[in-house]
Amino acid sequence: MARRVSGNLPEEVTSFVGRRDELATAKRLLPTTRVLTLLGPGGMGKTRLSRQIGQLVARAFPDGVWLVELADLHDPDLVTLAVAEALNLSDESAAPLPRLTEFLADKRLLLILDNCEHLIEACATLVGRIIATTPDVRVLATSREVLGIPGEQVMPVPPLTVPDSAAGEDSDALQLFIERASAANPGFKATAANRALLTEICLRLEGMPLALELAALRLRMFTPEQILDRLDDTMGLLSAGPRTAPQRQQTIEGAIRWSYDLCTPAEQLLWEQLSVFAGGFDIEAAEAVCELRKGQLIDALTGLVDKSVVMQRYDGDVARYSMLEPIRQFAADRLVERDDRQATRARHREHYRGLAMRGLSAYSSAEDVDWFREMSREHANLRAALRSGLEDEPLETMSTVTVLRPFWEHNRFLSEGYRWLTDALERNPEPTAERAKALSSAASLAALLGDRESAAELVAACLTLAAELDDSEIMAEVSLDRSLLAFADGDRESALALGRTAIELAAAHGQHAIEMDSHAFSFMCAMVIEAPGRTELAERFLELTTEHGPHLMGGLALWTVGIDHWRRGDLEASAEFHGRAIEQLALFERCIWLSSAFEGLAWTTSATGDYDRAARLLGAAETLQRSTIRLADTITVAVGDKERTKVREALGENGFRAAFGAGANLPLDEAIDYALGRAPALPQPDLEPAAPRPAPRRSAAVTAETNILTRREKDVARLVAAGHSNKRIAADLVISIRTAETHVEHILTKLGFTSRTQVAAWAHQHDL
Repeated sequence: MARRVSGNLPEEVTSFVGRRDELATAKRLLPTTRVLTLLGPGGMGKTRLSRQIGQLVARAFPDGVWLVELADLHDPDLVTLAVAEALNLSDESAAPLPRLTEFLADKRLLLILDNCEHLIEACATLVGRIIATTPDVRVLATSREVLGIPGEQVMPVPPLTVPDSAAGEDSDALQLFIERASAANPGFKATAANRALLTEICLRLEGMPLALELAALRLRMFTPEQILDRLDDTMGLLSAGPRTAPQRQQTIEGAIRWSYDLCTPAEQLLWEQLSVFAGGFDIEAAEAVCELRKGQLIDALTGLVDKSVVMQRYDGDVARYSMLEPIRQFAADRLVERDDRQATRARHREHYRGLAMRGLSAYSSAEDVDWFREMSREHANLRAALRSGLEDEPLETMSTVTVLRPFWEHNRFLSEGYRWLTDALERNPEPTAERAKALSSAASLAALLGDRESAAELVAACLTLAAELDDSEIMAEVSLDRSLLAFADGDRESALALGRTAIELAAAHGQHAIEMDSHAFSFMCAMVIEAPGRTELAERFLELTTEHGPHLMGGLALWTVGIDHWRRGDLEASAEFHGRAIEQLALFERCIWLSSAFEGLAWTTSATGDYDRAARLLGAAETLQRSTIRLADTITVAVGDKERTKVREALGENGFRAAFGAGANLPLDEAIDYALGRAPALPQPDLEPAAPRPAPRRSAAVTAETNILTRREKDVARLVAAGHSNKRIAADLVISIRTAETHVEHILTKLGFTSRTQVAAWAHQHDL
């Protein structure tokens, strides 16, 4: 019983103003096209409009409305991975596009691709493939350029409505300007006396939302008369712009330049240098990258926040800053004009290289939680730093990518990490120790992705290079890579022997991270073939993690010990170790091991005879598994299928499905609380059949079972039971009225009914 998701649309922090016609048009067009592109220049409000459309039509998409933000992405090869990441789809394939289309094949969802213009070819290719291979996925794109694919419906996004003159009636542009001005300056009031001036400002800015918001902020320091005068000056600055550029684009350039001209020289310099960041930044990063003294930088940053050039938000207890894309791009252009782009990018790269290199010690120590969180928070900046680094400093960047191997592996970015490594290897053909390490890391990721041929080639190249360099320290990693390969080939005994060799070599060279990784994988091999020494492997693994303090590897070690106690029938100890494993692994947002810990606890619970709780834990594990990579998949499949069958037989099919579904539908936090006994027991599902109601007259040849209807027909039947007309059904499901009528006709025919009242009674009887 899969949990129904609702998507990932963020909560808006400001009101949505106007756009009634655009919303109505989008709602009318979506049922008739698979791809709807909101087209317009920067600053026109396409992003905000797309989110509002998503909220408006969400009920029509039972599998959710999913936003994919592409503004901070600059590598076309990462577009597919970005979509998969937004959908919480595990990055476990060397071919992410087939994996994505397979996942979407039976989904009915809306995919919003925001800011496609700088990746237009990659977006067009991906959308074309999705539309060709999935029947019920719709795409809503925002772009400054059309995708240019068959079936695309383009919807231009105009400026907000403005009055015909300063004496005209209220308009959306004026409403937005007044609302934002009041928010920026609580003392501001729109009055009959200043109404004409405010309306004239809206007319001069042609109703462009971003320009209006920037102008509204100036009411903190200027009167409406002063703003109007300065707008006159700004328009004069635009006369040197390209004559072929649309006036709207000139206006937004002028509006941003106006804000730029109002900044101090220090604020201007900081604004420009902050443009190298992707996905936001914190104060430490700004101080490391920008060439201002600490006190001067804080003053300048405060000024930019006050002017709303830079936006501040909190990620937990960490203050982060960001800029809207048109504002960032304006500053990036100024940075090029100042001839400071390369030097600023180098400082940006060095800062994030330093953060990444902390992983050398953090991964195998108690600092791992902070390191993984920081890497996740700075993922967009890492991508920007790696991209510029491969161009300017390929050798150093190859080392950075290699150190990030645990981040790629445990945070389910296998395909992305593998791509960065192979790109770095192509740019660094020289025989160096750094290349040997990169070859080993790439081999590991290739093996985990199931690309056995590439993994074998990489291992062979690494062995050859290690011999050439007389590099003995790399051999522990190579042995672990060879163990992964042997396991993939089905030679489990050799995999275990090579894993044990990796343990010995890593211990001899003080390579604690490799030693722990090797213990984890060797235990899995030993479990699969029921080899002797499993207990010793698990307990030594736990000793290592206790000594060095990592939480992720520590949680994994607790899981192995818990599994070993379960195997030996010590259920109380097994439950304790699995609970501790869940506590530790839950510290990591995207940890791939949490589902394994839930499943292990379910096996232990089943062995105690509490089959209902076991089924709920299995359901929670299943939900987690859909968004993670199961490195212990062979174990959990081999053992888990047998345990699941035992629970199913004990509860009966209906009881198992009810309990399993209750667990699968738990949000993550509630699932963790339930597993750890921190929440009250879930209510028992009602397994008693409802009292039969008189069945409406129907054809004897037609059964009344719900599976006679398609998924969409069930949705229509549900809305018929709610008393909705065909027009209302069409609007709610984002389909045409004729399609709604056809669905109703099919339902009547299949069920042998003659009226909508009979359909409603049937839907209620079958709990639709």
